[in-house]
Amino acid sequence: MKPDLQPSRIVPSADIGVNFWEEWERYKDYLYRCCLKWMVNPTDAEDALSQAMLKAYSEFQKSANPIDNLKAWLTQLTRNLCLDIHRKIKRGALPVADFEGIVAEEELASQEETPVLSA
Repeated sequence: MKPDLQPSRIVPSADIGVNFWEEWERYKDYLYRCCLKWMVNPTDAEDALSQAMLKAYSEFQKSANPIDNLKAWLTQLTRNLCLDIHRKIKRGALPVADFEGIVAEEELASQEETPVLSA
């Protein structure tokens, strides 16, 4: 293995921020390529990577146990996040970004204005 690509064992400590961000920078390009493969769209890949970064930092801070292979841990976390995003999209659970196309409630026809269907 190349020396810079060897799995790293990282132990959460008082220098948690410094340790995490050094390691994040080390694997960021690799994780972006993974996101691009899983998300297809470059914009979605960047969004997924940003979300993965925040989640990884949060989970890393909570972790009391050493992480034996940080690259594998980050890859799995990022993959799971991408899968969650795909599930949300499939369910239609993502918020609507453009509200101009949505009709305001006061513009909707009342029940009296619409014909009643006979059964």
